[in-house]
Amino acid sequence: MRLLGLGLAALLVLTGCGQHQKGFELSANLVTDDVTLNWSGAPTDAAYLMVEYATEEAGPYIILDFLSPSQQTFEHPDLMPGTTFYYRVTPLTAPTGEPAKAQPHKEDIQLTWPDTSTNEDGYLLERRTGAQPVQVAAYLDPNTTSFDLPLLPTDKPATYYPRPFRRGTPTPITHETTPPE
Repeated sequence: MRLLGLGLAALLVLTGCGQHQKGFELSANLVTDDVTLNWSGAPTDAAYLMVEYATEEAGPYIILDFLSPSQQTFEHPDLMPGTTFYYRVTPLTAPTGEPAKAQPHKEDIQLTWPDTSTNEDGYLLERRTGAQPVQVAAYLDPNTTSFDLPLLPTDKPATYYPRPFRRGTPTPITHETTPPE
């Protein structure tokens, strides 16, 4: 009898006393040839949410955008007809770093910084321009210590911050198929 009671107690602990705890969840909604993504449960320690898509479930996945962790929707517009699109959203943790040293050239700017992280999955290069929102200017490989950033005629003076990042657990993959033409 005591063994049965212990077994029942262990089962209740394993099942969370019957309560379902939601994690980082993603859904997609197709309207004509646009897909709107909605998610909930993003980790509170994320610096960014990386939105990606692929046309095959196994990938390769292509980055659509880096969003604030407070954002919970994204629209992927004007998609190819008769195509299945797979989506995932991955949280990235990234401590704030020091500004990169900049060496301007005619058509680009060479940015350099020390690699102070030992276990990064890569670097996000942030662009900060006055009162404008911070933008991710580049997604770089691990152990990167320099980058030549092409300049556009519309670029204004900015400060660039390399942020070593770690990938969190992505949402489950969701998909939508656009109607044929």
